[in-house]
Amino acid sequence: MKSKFAIRRFSFIFVILFLIAGALIIALDWKQMQQVIRQANWLLAVPCLLFTALSYFCLGISLAMVFRVFHIKENFGHLVKIGFVSNAASYILNVGGATGVSLQYILLKRRGLDTENILAPSLFQLYLSGLMLIVLLPVSLLYILFSRQLPFGPALGISIATAILVLLLVLASITVFLSRVRNTLLHGLGRLVHFITRRKIDIALNDFDDAMSRGIMNIRQHPKVLCLLLLVAVGDWGGTIAALWFCFAALGTFMGPGVLITGFSLGITAGFISMVPGGLGIQEGSMVGIYSLLGVPVRTAVLAAIMFRIVYYFVPFLISIGFFHQLLQDSPKEQV
Repeated sequence: MKSKFAIRRFSFIFVILFLIAGALIIALDWKQMQQVIRQANWLLAVPCLLFTALSYFCLGISLAMVFRVFHIKENFGHLVKIGFVSNAASYILNVGGATGVSLQYILLKRRGLDTENILAPSLFQLYLSGLMLIVLLPVSLLYILFSRQLPFGPALGISIATAILVLLLVLASITVFLSRVRNTLLHGLGRLVHFITRRKIDIALNDFDDAMSRGIMNIRQHPKVLCLLLLVAVGDWGGTIAALWFCFAALGTFMGPGVLITGFSLGITAGFISMVPGGLGIQEGSMVGIYSLLGVPVRTAVLAAIMFRIVYYFVPFLISIGFFHQLLQDSPKEQV
C-alpha cells in the first residue's frame, strides 16, 4: 500500500512540474507567437494540424505495438494515450529523450508493470524513433555540402556532428540486437554502479536484459513486425516534415523537399543535442540559419520555425493535459 501511494504521489508531483514548466516555455514565446498568429494563413494551418495529428497518432501506435512485440499485455488504447502524452512531454521538455521514457515509466508503474517490462520496450521505441532522424542526417549533410559553398569551419562542424550521431546509431543498433554485446555493457554498468554507490543492481540489469532479449527474439522470428514498426516510424517523421512544410506554406513560401528536409533534420538534431528543454531557441535558431543559407528569407524562416513550435509542440501539449487526467484516473488494475 505504501509503495502504491508513493508512486501516485510521485506521479502527481511530476505532472504538476510538467505543467508548470510547459506553461513557462509557452510564456517565453508568447510575443513571437502573437506575431505568427497575425500573419499566417490559417486555412493552410489546418493540414499542418492534421499532419501533426498523424505524427502523434503514429507515435502512440508505435509505442503500443512495441509493447505487444515485447509480450506486455497492457490495454492497447491505454498505451496509445501514454505514447501521445509521453511524446508531448518529451518534445516540449526534452532532455536527451529521458523525459518521455520517465513519464512512460511513471504511468505504467502505477498499473503494476515490472520495471524491466517498461524500460525495455520504451527504450526500443525510442531507438526506432531516433533511427529515422539519424538516417536523414547524412542525406541532409550531402545536400547542404553540394548545394551551397560552405566555409571550412561550418562544413567541418556539420560533418563531425553527423559522423558522431551515425556512429552512435551504429553502436546503439549493435547493443540492441546483439545480446552478447548488451550483456557485456550491462555487466560493466553494474560494476560501475556498485563501485560508485556500493549497491548491487545485477538482478535488475539481468531482468532488463532478459526482457530486451525476448522482444528482439520475437522481432527476429517475425521480421514483418519490424518492417511494420519502421513503416509507422516513417509515418511519424513524414507527418512531422509535412507539418513543417505547411507552416512555410501558410506564410507564403513553398519549398522543395531537399531544402525542407535539410533544415528540418539539422535543426531538430541541434535542439536535441543542446540538452536545452525542448531545444527552445536552439532548434529555431539552427533552422533559421540553415534555411537562410539555403535561400529562404530570414524573416520567413523565423516565423515558420515559431509557427511549427506552436502547432507541433504547444497544441499537442495542451491536448495532452486532458489525456493526463484520464490516465491518472484510470484504475491501475484495469488491464487486458
